[in-house]
Amino acid sequence: MPVIPLRESNLKIFDPHMRSRTQSGDDLKNLHYFGTTEVVTTAHGGQGFERAEDLLEYFDLLTGEESRRLQKCGLIPHVAVGVVPDARPRRAHYEIWKALPEILQRPIVVAIGEVGVWEDNDEQWDLFERQVRIGLKLDSMPMIVTPPKELKITLTYKMMKRLEKWGYPPSRILINYCDERLLENVIQSGFYAGYPVGAASNDPRDAGPFIAEIIDRVGGAEQILLTAALRSGGGDVLGIPKTIVALREVGVEDTSIENMVYANAGRLFGLSGT
Repeated sequence: MPVIPLRESNLKIFDPHMRSRTQSGDDLKNLHYFGTTEVVTTAHGGQGFERAEDLLEYFDLLTGEESRRLQKCGLIPHVAVGVVPDARPRRAHYEIWKALPEILQRPIVVAIGEVGVWEDNDEQWDLFERQVRIGLKLDSMPMIVTPPKELKITLTYKMMKRLEKWGYPPSRILINYCDERLLENVIQSGFYAGYPVGAASNDPRDAGPFIAEIIDRVGGAEQILLTAALRSGGGDVLGIPKTIVALREVGVEDTSIENMVYANAGRLFGLSGT
């Protein structure tokens, strides 16, 4: 499948979810070369945080040094800050709940994230609800929800129901890593749906026809966000450009494509300039 730098077709890409610290500078520069102009880099787990101070230092790193690195690679950086289950510090972490509201109000931070419930137990639901309550106090700040690999469907539906019960507007929430089992139902429930494309997720050649079918069934592309989902051991800097080619080959209009690769992210994160 041919891939042409998107500057030649006047389409820009806004990737709404990446873990940029897992990527080399060369990969990030290639991402920019093939049309990505803006990204949201998210806090995530796997860091082995021992203390609350370690996690807060990580948030400072994302909003400072890491954002500057993204800029040097030609990307406009935005940041999401949140605590997923495996990022929860092993020791007492009450300091996080005192500091998090202030961190979320930094100009570069556009969302709470990543957050999610990966095991159906009280401890993880409490962690999730704490951050939902903070978001509600911040005028229902945009939120990036990452479901688990195991029990993905069950826990995604449970999280959506809890969010609705707590009064969080679905139009302010991105449900990450949607697949063919979830995409349509997430959209019909009013949420934004993140659909990862690339060699390590959904093959662009298959994604094109599938997304075209979903657009026909739900009546538009206003809630679908394509993402390369760059992370440790996964993601493809060419995932979105290849998918754009596939979408055009099956007749999806550029207006719908532009929504999925750029405009929808700007609307979700409240970036009027975008």
